[in-house]
Amino acid sequence: MDIRFLGTSDSSGIPVHNCNCEICGLYRKLEKVENSVCAYIETENGEIILIDCGIDNISIIFDGRKIKAVFLTHFHPDHALGLLKLRHSLDKIVCYHPHDEEGFADLYKHKKSITYIENRPFEPIEVNNIHFTPVPLVHSKNTTGYLIEFEGKKTAYLTDCARIEHKTLSFLRNSNIDICYIDACLSPEDCIGNHLNFIDASKIIDKISPKEAYLIHSNHKTLEYIKKNGIKLRYDYLTFY
Repeated sequence: MDIRFLGTSDSSGIPVHNCNCEICGLYRKLEKVENSVCAYIETENGEIILIDCGIDNISIIFDGRKIKAVFLTHFHPDHALGLLKLRHSLDKIVCYHPHDEEGFADLYKHKKSITYIENRPFEPIEVNNIHFTPVPLVHSKNTTGYLIEFEGKKTAYLTDCARIEHKTLSFLRNSNIDICYIDACLSPEDCIGNHLNFIDASKIIDKISPKEAYLIHSNHKTLEYIKKNGIKLRYDYLTFY
């Protein structure tokens, strides 16, 4: 079981419209586009499990494939936008999500093919023999990351967050995590916000002590800061080329 990413950037994507920074220029030169964070798992029977659903045309990307479930971290548009089209699917799809009375747009009002099930922090959900345990994260909207377990392999998916409280941190530290993907949207210059900067994210990784770690949800400004300052990271940046 591998988590595959359809995007690893923040909500702005890369390149940013009409931005002439070094990173956006590099992406244009390479004819590359980085979408906001969205991932999926292809299960053993060929079904798809989405982790976040922020790409507008995700229903086209997986046209002809069975989407078994969606595990939503929160209802911000860059994580939920694809549900607006996906709800018109002829298949029934379950969306697991943290508590949120408002949701996003009119998704609750016009559910159509999607059944919304509120997750409970630290209570595992099993889909196709894969266990997803919601873990609370601190963000501007109620948010849960997920500890994903299959055949003894444990992966932590931790986006978006400004910090991680002790209970979640202790749970993750005691889980013997193999791979950790964590929000690192900001540079040290952006010390206040609803996301981690890459230095604080690295400190959390040290506390969790996974075997592998990757920083995600980075934006063009953060990547430019790293490049201009010649910073050598101990962890890989999925969005940096």
